[in-house]
Amino acid sequence: MSFAKSVKAILIKDLIIEFRSRYVLGGILLYVFSSVLVIYFTLQYNNSIADVKPVVWSMLFWLVILFSSVNAIANSFFREPEGRFFYYYWVLSPQALIMAKLIYNFIFTIVLTLITFAVFALMVNNPVINYPVFALTIILGGTGYSFLFTTMSAIASRAGNNATLIAVLGFPLVIPLIIFLTRLSAASISGNDFTDETTKNLLLLLAFNIVQPALSLVLFPYIWRD
Repeated sequence: MSFAKSVKAILIKDLIIEFRSRYVLGGILLYVFSSVLVIYFTLQYNNSIADVKPVVWSMLFWLVILFSSVNAIANSFFREPEGRFFYYYWVLSPQALIMAKLIYNFIFTIVLTLITFAVFALMVNNPVINYPVFALTIILGGTGYSFLFTTMSAIASRAGNNATLIAVLGFPLVIPLIIFLTRLSAASISGNDFTDETTKNLLLLLAFNIVQPALSLVLFPYIWRD
C-alpha cells in the first residue's frame, strides 16, 4: 500500500471510530463548557467580566484548549489495542501511521479551538479586533498543540501507555508555545495592525510547527520498531 493510501486509510478509520463512539468528543465538550462556566462565574463575582485584560483573556482561552486537547490527543494512541499495532507493523510504514495521527489530531484540535472560541464569545466576551491575526493564531496554535502532544502520545504509548509521560515530556515544550499564543491573541485584541512583533511571533510559531512533524517523522520509526 502506498504512503498516501496508508495515511488516508488510517485517517478514515480514526474518523469512523470517533463518530461511532462519541464519548470522547462528548467528554471534551463537557470539559470545555464546564471550564468556561467556572471562568464566567469567577469573573462575574467581582463584576470584572467586562474589564478582562487582553493577556488574561488570551491566557485563559489557551489554557482551556491546552487541557482539553491533551485529553483528546492522548486517546488517539492509547485506544489502539496492542494487537492492532502488530497489524500496523506489517501493513504500513511508521511514517504513514504518525502522519495520519498528526493530520487527525490537527483536525480535531482546530475544531475544538473554534468551539472553545464560540463558547468564550458567548459566555465571557469577544474582545477580538484583528481577526486575520487571530485566525492565523488559531491555525498555528491548534497545529502546535496537536503536533506536540501527538508526538508525546506516540512516545508514551510505546512506553506502556503511561499518560503521565505526556505531561512530563510535553511541559517544557508547551511553555514557549503558550507564550507565543498569548502574545499573538493579545495583539489581535489590542489593535488592527500587523506589527513587527506580531509578524516575528507568527514566524517563530510557524517554525515551531515545522520542526515538530519533521522530528516526529524521523524519530517515530525508531520508537515503532522497538
